[in-house]
Amino acid sequence: MIQPTIEILALKKGFLRAAAEPIHALVRIVSPEQPANATPATRAPLDLVLVIDRSGSMSGAPLKAALESASRIIRGLRDDDRVAVVTFDSRVDVVQPLVHPTDRAGLIQRVQSVESGGSTALFDGWEAGMRQLQGQVSKERIARVILLSDGQANHGLTDEPAIFRHVSEAAAAGITTSTVGLGQGFNETLMTGMARAGEGAANFGQTADDLDEAFEEQFAILSNAYLRQVRVDIQGGSDVQARILGDFLEEGRATSRKLGTLPWASSLVAVVELKVGPAARADSLLAVNFSAVTKEGEPVTFGPALLALPELDLGAFSVLPPDPHVAAAVTEAIIAEKLEEIEELIRSRMIKDAKDNLAALAARGDLTDWVKQKVAYLQRLLEEDEVMTLKELRYGRRNMTMGTKGMHLADFMEFGEPAVQMHHAVYHRKKTVAGRSTRRQVPTPPPAQPDPGANPTQP
Repeated sequence: MIQPTIEILALKKGFLRAAAEPIHALVRIVSPEQPANATPATRAPLDLVLVIDRSGSMSGAPLKAALESASRIIRGLRDDDRVAVVTFDSRVDVVQPLVHPTDRAGLIQRVQSVESGGSTALFDGWEAGMRQLQGQVSKERIARVILLSDGQANHGLTDEPAIFRHVSEAAAAGITTSTVGLGQGFNETLMTGMARAGEGAANFGQTADDLDEAFEEQFAILSNAYLRQVRVDIQGGSDVQARILGDFLEEGRATSRKLGTLPWASSLVAVVELKVGPAARADSLLAVNFSAVTKEGEPVTFGPALLALPELDLGAFSVLPPDPHVAAAVTEAIIAEKLEEIEELIRSRMIKDAKDNLAALAARGDLTDWVKQKVAYLQRLLEEDEVMTLKELRYGRRNMTMGTKGMHLADFMEFGEPAVQMHHAVYHRKKTVAGRSTRRQVPTPPPAQPDPGANPTQP
């Protein structure tokens, strides 16, 4: 295979030994452009299970969106794909065992006839879907469960860490899980946690039109996959403490992270914080390794790559300019951690503190245009809808630290209007509102300018 590029890019091209403040670096694995003379990429056939929550809490618009989204997915499948449909409330029904989609119209009719029912046996529904794929996993096909639910598990197994363990075990066996949160009050912690454990995508939306783009993104990544199940592992050098930024309150975040699928002509990134002690070696401040699985299912490793920087005195270090592109990536990761803290404040009903912290973020001078718009949107949303703010915080900050980036460092700084974003690959788009399609993005209005004729002492 054509080898990827591994990069460790320091914010500053030097370091200060035993400094009070940490130093930062951007770690990237960059896939090549697909060779011009290569056969156009064809995604592996899908073995897809749609697990649809039909519980009472899904009645109305959420269930309608789930059924319409499932129907659109079925219409778009290839003949060599296979699909199964499972529905659940307190009872689980296999509407369609795994089969090639030869009778799309008949299957869609059965999907559209699903009605809402009782309690939410979410784990039982997911497990029934996963069992449709057990014994079917092969290197030549992609096995994935897509769970469409409000995540309000209240029947059967409801312990979230236990559910995550089961989902992670399935992913290790080749059955990945993506989740789609639906409705106003869906459980974003469970749904994002399952997707993360399942090495899949986490999306949410209120309408089938919003979800179309989420599924388009998933299938586009699968169709253009260069490497799957990419994982980064870091290790600080002697007397260097290293951690990956972006999940400040989650355990196990420090030195390893699952990054997901890497398409052609793209990158996956992590931002690393280094605290350099007095005995650190300048030629090996950080070691980085990547592991992954090829499209053909073969495990591969890349690295180690080492970070070496010249040691500087305080005067030289203080005037050393930061790399602006790395600075943009570092800021996104730092903001993601701060948004996580704000999310916890809202969950603890400390709304004033959350608003104050958002205002402090908005006042920072190092925000990219994209992050400025996202923070401004969150400020407005928190005034109107605390529940949806939690969801936008959870999914929005994940987009800052997880997911596919462009090949070029300038992509961290560039951000255009929705019409411009539409021209990007769907998995490279930056959305101000995580739960809406690019077509439905609402740009942030410019700040109000003071009236020059007004008396500034007047309220």
